[in-house]
Amino acid sequence: MNNIYFIGMCITMLLYIVIGIIISKKVKTANDYYVAGRNTPAFLITGSLVASFIGVGLFMGDVGECYSGFFSPIMVAVGVMAIGYMLGSILFGRYLRRSKSTTIAEFFSRRFDSKTIKYVATITGSLIMLVYMISCVQGIGTLMSVVTGISYNICIILAVITFTLITIFSGAKGVLITDTIMFAVFTVATLIGTFFISKAVGGWTTTVTEMASYEAIPGILSWTANPNYFYPTGIENLIWSLGYGIAWMSVLMVAPWQSSRYLMAKDEHAVIRSSVLASSAVFLIEFFMCMAGVFVQKLNPGMQQPSHALIWAAMNTMPSILGIIVLSGVLAAGISSATTFLSLIGSNVANDILSFKNDKKRITAGRITILIASIVVMLLCIFNPPAIFWITYLGATVVACSWMPVALASVWSKKISKLGAIMGMIGGFVVSSIMKIYLSIKGITLPIYFDPFFVGMAANILLIIIGSIIKKVTPTEKEEREKLFIVPKENLNEKEIKKTRKIVISSIFLGILIATVLIIFWVIPYYKGL
Repeated sequence: MNNIYFIGMCITMLLYIVIGIIISKKVKTANDYYVAGRNTPAFLITGSLVASFIGVGLFMGDVGECYSGFFSPIMVAVGVMAIGYMLGSILFGRYLRRSKSTTIAEFFSRRFDSKTIKYVATITGSLIMLVYMISCVQGIGTLMSVVTGISYNICIILAVITFTLITIFSGAKGVLITDTIMFAVFTVATLIGTFFISKAVGGWTTTVTEMASYEAIPGILSWTANPNYFYPTGIENLIWSLGYGIAWMSVLMVAPWQSSRYLMAKDEHAVIRSSVLASSAVFLIEFFMCMAGVFVQKLNPGMQQPSHALIWAAMNTMPSILGIIVLSGVLAAGISSATTFLSLIGSNVANDILSFKNDKKRITAGRITILIASIVVMLLCIFNPPAIFWITYLGATVVACSWMPVALASVWSKKISKLGAIMGMIGGFVVSSIMKIYLSIKGITLPIYFDPFFVGMAANILLIIIGSIIKKVTPTEKEEREKLFIVPKENLNEKEIKKTRKIVISSIFLGILIATVLIIFWVIPYYKGL
């Protein structure tokens, strides 16, 4: 057993629990518990957006895929995906904030004057978040077990206890603060850890140059990716990455654990600013971690568990204290995502299913729901083997196919009706999830054009059209949509408008910075090798 790593992880988990308990003292009302008082500044929204998105799916799933030769498709997907924050905040998030709803399901219910769609959104959203939680907890359990030598099941139990206590005690306010702390931890760990790995392999640019002719995995850094890994041609891999990127772009735009952060923002300026910062942070973290996976391939080729690449590197290429920080950062990423999912599941059930009006009852109902959800996830993780990357991919596909067309149309379409929205959400969810589960179980790979994402998205849009033809938009639905375009006075402050404009303009320079990083750290040294 690696006691020093186990002690470091235990201290990390205990620290977050203590922070959660301290924050719980400030939770007075259901508004505090579920939407953090709607007074959250941009930097906390940014931290929570990134932390609730980046979990073990990146540090173990994506890194493992890049270790296996799938670097370029993952990075293309990330480039497409990162745009989702800015598009989502502009096209959906700020209007969601204007509604002053407690949950996104409540927003849909108001917009379409329908309790049915509230239940549909709550059920589909909660199921999707349960899937993601399974991925998070399996990743945390695998990480702790591999590092410490302790039983996987015991590690699962410890992790579940940690994030359940944080969420039950502190609610959304605590989740936002602990998310931001965890975001800082794993960002620092990512940057420092990657450069230590590159040093161990012989230097960043030297290694990238050498990997251009790496015989063990041909094309590991080329645009085609390794043709023996997934699809046999570069074009098919590129199409897959674009589809995967759009699916994840949809997640960042409208997924409940992402767009719900905007309900907590103090104003629409915080919504827009946080989206710009989050998109840049996600891309850079993904790039450095994925490149770390490629470096580990050269350091330790032929690993039986590619998802353990970063764990191996932290324990074998870094000083112990840095290894502890890196692994604690991965642990923090998993816990932060899990707390967000739990918080939202509790909020959805308490506010949209049980609908208690009394604050005390609403908070109690949410806490009981959180406890039940934690137990269910823990049992599912214990009795099912880890499949971190593909479980995460399944979740991304389903949330995109179920929620994105309805969410965007709820703001921008005058013709979508409640029946169309309900049919589209259910149809996209059912078609994409059944296809993905069946293909995964049978081990079938369809031509990329018939990927469950494309089929599910088409089904959603088609059913929206059919449902909206069958039942037209009512005057109440029309009125509710028009309310979304009434700009609140708080957003007309000239000083705040100037700040937001500067942040938006800065996104151009951030884009140039990111492009420069890619050219210096990937393109130039790679083409030298060719």
